[in-house]
Parts: sequence; structure tokens; C-alpha cells
Amino acid sequence: MSKKKRNVLTGVEIGTSTIKVVMGELLPDDIISVLGAGEVPSLRVVKGEVADANVVQEQLERALVMAEQASGVEIEALFLAITGNHIHTVNSLGSTMVRTPNHKITEDDIVSAARNAHAYSLPPDQKVLHYFDRVYRIDGLRELANPLGQVGSKLEVDVHIIYGQHNRIETNCSLLADIMGYPATDIAFSAVAAGMAACPQEEVDKGVLLIDIGAGVTEYVVFHGPGCFHSGQVTVGCDHIANDLSLGLRLPMPKCRKILHDLGMLSGSAAMTPDGRNRLMAVESLGQPTRHIPMSTIEQVIEMRLQELMEAIRTDLEANRALDRVASGIRLCGGGARIAGIDRLVEHVFRMPVTIARPRLASGKPEILEDPRFLVPIGLLRWGRLSLNIGTETQPPLWHWHQLRQDARKAWKAVTEAVKW
Repeated sequence: MSKKKRNVLTGVEIGTSTIKVVMGELLPDDIISVLGAGEVPSLRVVKGEVADANVVQEQLERALVMAEQASGVEIEALFLAITGNHIHTVNSLGSTMVRTPNHKITEDDIVSAARNAHAYSLPPDQKVLHYFDRVYRIDGLRELANPLGQVGSKLEVDVHIIYGQHNRIETNCSLLADIMGYPATDIAFSAVAAGMAACPQEEVDKGVLLIDIGAGVTEYVVFHGPGCFHSGQVTVGCDHIANDLSLGLRLPMPKCRKILHDLGMLSGSAAMTPDGRNRLMAVESLGQPTRHIPMSTIEQVIEMRLQELMEAIRTDLEANRALDRVASGIRLCGGGARIAGIDRLVEHVFRMPVTIARPRLASGKPEILEDPRFLVPIGLLRWGRLSLNIGTETQPPLWHWHQLRQDARKAWKAVTEAVKW
């Protein structure tokens, strides 16, 4: 008797600091078993964008080989995360008249309204990554998460479109294709992938904000109701904090990156000891005597940059009326989520509960599952499960209504089956 084929997928994230590859097996009950991972420095990636394709391709190949060796399984289906300052978003409204005799809204009405919203005209050099239904309205008044079977004369759908510069997206895709000999099965915006890894459906129903703080870019997504209500990014990350430390403390950037890392290893984040004395951090520099820098000075520099970043995100969410959709709190991921005390700072800015994100329904090595930097590639495994429609027949659907892809390969069946998680 032949063995049942294992559903092993691979998630790839080409980040500013490192390239991460995670291989995982799709198990029953919506569980992801992480089999292995590979991580190498990205070297020539600036704010999420490839600056030297040859160098990045060499590093990417190393990470892929490491993941294969760690998992003991050959790579097949790959899913790629896309980021960079070329990524933008826009909201589009589409509508259709309900023409059934009893004015009950059908699947055809929903598809028709969504297609009209998808007809939003973008410049020819732009490529759509995602269409996400934000809100359904009936007769311009009633707002619903699922309009199917409701009675009305006119159906409107408000769609959130995530798109980016075509050639920059294709550059990343070609790196994988050149190495593997075949293209990535699908691509996803990095923060969307992270949200799929971290946010259970009950949080999405109420509304949850995910913030992914990387080395060069910070991305954020509000998941609510039908799917992704709003998203955005700020080209500020941990490298900018390290640069602030470098300027303020007169230290080289690598040393300041290490300071950020070491802060996460320290217990507590208060700058003062119980007896009121200022804690000191010993910093060694090549050819220089060891310096003892007050922790309060270091933390003040970090806090100022992080507060500025979080306030910029809050301003954008308020301008787009997305913050009032967040009732389940905030989830933090990425390398910045390891900065000591960042959860309290973000809670102070947003005035809502904040937790460090962890992948849901996942098993495997704790050093991967407990590291918030790996949320994106792990989320790509869930994106792959949805994209390939693996095991979704017996699982809760992903979103109320799944996005209609720009191409026609995902038709109405995919929309109705893969709509919630």
C-alpha cells in the first residue's frame, strides 16, 4: 500500500536583516507542524527591497538548503512574503442592483458587486497583491459581515486593495524561480501572512490590530469581520532605533544592534534599581576601554523612536476610521517585538491590551515558535493551505468571503470555501 502524500509547504521571507525559510506540514484539525527552518543574513536588502539580486540570491539559496536539511524533506510548494516601501493600499466601492424577484441577495450578487469594486484602475506598472472585502452594505444603510440571503434592492461592497510596484515584486519572485526552477505558488503581503499565523477567528470577528516591527519596515493590519479592514506600513524599523543609539552614544551600528538584542535578554525594563541607583550596561568596543552606559539613557532613546513610530500608525488608523474596529487588542511581532518593555509602550500609545504574538495551532521547535520574528514565514504556510485548498473542507472557513484574485484562477468556489480562519 502506498503511503499518503505529506502536505509540506515552505514559507519564504526576504527581510531587511535576515532571510527566513520555514517548512511545515499541514496536519488535521488545522494544525501546522513546523519541521525545520533556515535563516541567514540578507546582506543586500534595504527596507525590505532587494538592492543586489546576485548577493541576495546566494543567501536565499543558503537559507533554502538549511531548511531542507533541518526538515529532512524536499522543498516543493513555496509561498513568498512581499514587503517594501513600494507597497500601497486603496479602498474601492462596488455595487450591484439585486434583481431576484424576492430581492434576496445571492452569491451572484456578491460576486458582481465585488468585481465592480475590483475594477478600480491602477497605474499599469502596479500589481495587485490582495483584494479584501471590508464591509457590505444593503441599500446604503445596513452594514453586514455576510449579506447572503438578506433582502435589499442594492448591494455595496467596500474592498481594500493592497498593491505594489510590478517589477519590484517580480524581482523577488524571480530569485526563487531561478533557484528552484519553478515559481512561487503564491505571494502575500508580509503583515497579512503574520496575521494568519497569529490571529484566531474570534479575535478577527471582534477586530484585532497586528503590528510587525522589522529591521527596516514596520507593517500593520487591522483584521475585522470579513477580512482585512485596513493596512499600511512605515519605513521605520529596528535599524532606525539602532542608528539613533549609534548617533547618541557614539557607537558603531553593529554594537547598537547588539544592545537592542541584549535588552530583550534582560529581566525587567526599569532603568532604576529598587534602591534608586541607575542600572548600567557594559559596552565593549574594539581598541577602546569598556564603557558603562546608564540604562535610562539607552531606554530613553529607544522609547522616543518607538513612540514616534506608534503615534504615526495610530494617526493613520484614526484617519481611516480603523482604530474603532479594534476590540481584541494588539498583537506585536517581528524583531522589534523582542525589545524589552515594548508591549507597555504600545499599550500606553493605543490605550488597549497588547501581547507579543505567537503562532496559533502550531507544533515544532520552541526556538522557532516562540520567536516573534518567524510569524511571517509560519503564516505563509497557512496562506498556502488556503491557496491550495488543503483540508479546508472540514475546517472553519478563513474569512466570511475570501478575496477574489486578480486573475480568474480563484473563482466563486474558492470564495465560499476559504473565507475564515
